[in-house]
Amino acid sequence: EPMAGEKRNVLVESARIVRGDVKPLDTLDVSDFSAVIFPGGFGAAKNLSSFAVDGADLKVQADVRAAIEGFHAAKKPIGLCCISPILAAAVLGKNKVSVTVGHDTEE
Repeated sequence: EPMAGEKRNVLVESARIVRGDVKPLDTLDVSDFSAVIFPGGFGAAKNLSSFAVDGADLKVQADVRAAIEGFHAAKKPIGLCCISPILAAAVLGKNKVSVTVGHDTEE
C-alpha cells in the first residue's frame, strides 16, 4: 500500500520483486531474446493495457504492442499467462491469431 503522496513506479516495484536490474520495455531488442513471456493478473489488465477499464475496447501500451509485434514478426515464442492473452488478441487480431483465456466449464 503506497503512503499518502507517494507515486508508484512499476519499474521500481518490479526491480524490488526480482531483486535485480529491470529495464524499460521500450529498450527491448527482440534479437537479444529467444522468447517473451507476459505474466497475467491485474497488472496485465491495468498496467500493460486498459482492459481493466475499457474491456473489449482496450488499448495496449505502445511498448507492449511493439514487443508482441516484434516477437511475432521474428516467429519467436510469445508466452501469455492468465489474462494476458488479451494483449495478443488486441495486437495480433488482424492476423487472425487464436488465443485462449481459460474455459467456461467447471471441473
